[in-house]
Amino acid sequence: MSVVTLLLVNMLLHLTAGVCLFVAGRSLRAGAALSLWGLSNLVYAAGFIILLQRFPRSLDAYISLGGNLLIDLGAAIAFLSLHQFLSGSRRDLWPLLPAGLLSLAKIAITLALEYNLSLNVVLGCLSRALLAAMGSWLLLRRAEPWLRPASWTVAGFQLLWVLLLLIRGGWEFAWMLEPDAAMMGLLRDPTSAISLLLRSAITFIMTVGFLWMMGRRLEATLVRQATEDPLTGVANRRALWEKAERLVGRAVPRGAPLAVLMVDIDHFKSVNDRWGHGMGDRLLKAVARTLADGVRADDMVARVGGEEFAVLLPDADAAMAAAVAERVRAAVALLQVEGDDGALSCTVSIGHASLAPGLSWEGLVKAADEALYRAKRGGRNRVEAAAAPVA
Repeated sequence: MSVVTLLLVNMLLHLTAGVCLFVAGRSLRAGAALSLWGLSNLVYAAGFIILLQRFPRSLDAYISLGGNLLIDLGAAIAFLSLHQFLSGSRRDLWPLLPAGLLSLAKIAITLALEYNLSLNVVLGCLSRALLAAMGSWLLLRRAEPWLRPASWTVAGFQLLWVLLLLIRGGWEFAWMLEPDAAMMGLLRDPTSAISLLLRSAITFIMTVGFLWMMGRRLEATLVRQATEDPLTGVANRRALWEKAERLVGRAVPRGAPLAVLMVDIDHFKSVNDRWGHGMGDRLLKAVARTLADGVRADDMVARVGGEEFAVLLPDADAAMAAAVAERVRAAVALLQVEGDDGALSCTVSIGHASLAPGLSWEGLVKAADEALYRAKRGGRNRVEAAAAPVA
């Protein structure tokens, strides 16, 4: 395939991907990164369109420079897209400065001296390779664990593109050092056709990879919304019930221990009445964090009502449940939530129950609830155990 044909193929690929991704990103609530990725493809396409045109010889150098600068800009926007998607820090944006300076150097050299194709290719390859390499670093280091299969695949193809850019830049640099290369039978730029051919493949793969990452992100968001309490960040009632019923089903035949704590914030209504619902929400978050910090990694804290929480304790007998309940009760009593009108503190009442033969999850919760009510009637800020296992 000729270079012109490959330029046309790349232009069409970038244009198609850019329009589809930009429109898709604008239609999604959190599609800013996808819109940027689409915009980068549109800018790439504009650069290739300019390079495909034929202009008067007097303008050809400047038009060619403009097309290459648009491709540089597309690489910068693609990097910004990855940065946005992975929530990178401002410090991660540093590659934009040297990449911008390399592009400015192309402009300065062309204006001060003359257009030098080889020099422009070298500077452009360095600029784009730097941005692609740092984009790969973001994909490898900033992606969440559940995103890594997709992000690492995209990073691998980004690094392949970096290698191709460096090879092409190195060939052009060698050509600059050997002006008589044509007399020795060396090809002017054999890497142009190869890089354009591979670029078309990588463009397609990167677009699919980005959509793969977006799909994983949306899937994780949906799972989180279905299983997490939006205010406190702990599990919700549905997630707790699903996990608990599964664990109880396994524990009963084996006679394995399992316990549950039912935790209620004392006098929470008066907190909302006196301090306002904003302060009440802050208190709920603080109590949820304290409960989560006071249990093991395999335990599960969930918000099951307005001011009521439950803690599922797999492989915990009655003695361990009592110890955990007393520990978190004391920790909550030490809480101080700062507000505009001073510091707010609270206490919790806790009831706990342990699994017995023939006891269902619903029965276990009922037993812990009854213990909680006794703790409330007994003066609050206290722990009560279930009276007796009920089969």
